[in-house]
Amino acid sequence: MTDEIKIWALDGSSEANKVTELEPTNRTETEQMLEDTLVANPEMLMPGLTLVGRQTPTAGGPLDLLGVNRDGQLVVFELKRGTLPRDAVTQIIDYASSLELLSDDDLAAQIAGQSGKNGIGPIDDFEEWYSQRFPDQQLDSLKPVQMMLIGLGADNNATRMVDFLTKRSVDISLLTFHGYSHAGKTLLAKQVQAEPTLVSRIPGDRKERLAERERKVIERAEALGIRDFFEEVIKPFRQLAHNLKPRKHGYAFIQRPLKLEDGRLKSSHSILFTEDRKIQITFYPVSIHLCKTDFSSAKKSIPFVYEPPPNAPPTKEVEEQCYCLLNKQEWEKHKDTLLGLASAVYKAWNEALLSPGL
Repeated sequence: MTDEIKIWALDGSSEANKVTELEPTNRTETEQMLEDTLVANPEMLMPGLTLVGRQTPTAGGPLDLLGVNRDGQLVVFELKRGTLPRDAVTQIIDYASSLELLSDDDLAAQIAGQSGKNGIGPIDDFEEWYSQRFPDQQLDSLKPVQMMLIGLGADNNATRMVDFLTKRSVDISLLTFHGYSHAGKTLLAKQVQAEPTLVSRIPGDRKERLAERERKVIERAEALGIRDFFEEVIKPFRQLAHNLKPRKHGYAFIQRPLKLEDGRLKSSHSILFTEDRKIQITFYPVSIHLCKTDFSSAKKSIPFVYEPPPNAPPTKEVEEQCYCLLNKQEWEKHKDTLLGLASAVYKAWNEALLSPGL
């Protein structure tokens, strides 16, 4: 398969429909700009992609780019500044297989620990980050890992190997970029040389996976000696959400999708337990946005801490989330107010569903 494409510029104002063939740019210039351009513009790789790692260490060595696609699936990218050789295929399989073997918690820790470097935004808590963007999914939805090879062309061996794998339902694809000069600008063209085959996710009973994650949450609370306290706090909040999403140390509360201003939001608050055996109740910016008066009144009596949300999206009017840390006595003192806030959020959320754009 050829690794070169031809591009012509059409002169629409000319009666003769004059065309000008674009000249390829200097290959070295394209090589140097390609990776930085893709990091700054991940949509060039695939729509809805968010990059979460660059030069991320794996058992097989550092992988070039790591992302999460719009379906919540992890994507490994291997970039070659020149033509993709056959070794690139085995290399990306090595990277993907090493990530597949990690547990969900270890994978989340690996991504968070390597974020904030080389042009990639920081992620303090990957599980929280993922929960905000994919509230109906668990971390196991990251797998199977998708593979994508990127280069300025590919040799016949690499193309043949990728074609062989895609025909056998391996989620791997091959993209090549070509640089051209036109009107003083550099143009990049993307060519898909091996279309990925639609691959079914690993089968599994979602209810069983959810039950397993809930069991682990309770086990962790039990190990800290606060299971009874934690379950006492969670119980009255359960009815004030569409569903609960297990986190490593507690739950995020999920409402029906709400379109507010520029975003589509689902998570309203979370209840977690800490290593020092306290309960942390956090209300996200959207909850404060919907119930400004209630939170303004509550903060007079509850020791809320306001902070920029590490993962929860802000609204145009509210940029901070608030949380409080409570021991058992403090919970008894403030529980009526906190449950009142959660109830107000639940009511306002459902009213906003009837008035989109609030």
